[in-house]
Amino acid sequence: MNALSDLRQCPDVATLKPALHTLAGQFGRVTRLDILTTMHERTKQAICFLRLDHPEKEQALMRTLGVGRFGGEVIIVVDMDASVATKDDGPSSRWAEFEDDE
Repeated sequence: MNALSDLRQCPDVATLKPALHTLAGQFGRVTRLDILTTMHERTKQAICFLRLDHPEKEQALMRTLGVGRFGGEVIIVVDMDASVATKDDGPSSRWAEFEDDE
């Protein structure tokens, strides 16, 4: 499955969120999706914490993508296709919240 490779093509959280929602939605209803973006050694990463409506569906998602669980949530780490052109001021991070409209 090239799903994780496809996610790496997302340049920002605004495009990553719907892509993750669509991908995870193939396994069940997404009940929570939090994304923490970080910058480390000029590589932008998105650490995605998500929950589906049933644990069995989360297990299927984890098996298919080869990802794990952290603190009860499925975790997916995506190296995003973005680099920093300015000097590196050290690691930084921020949260991007997902609002469930359903």
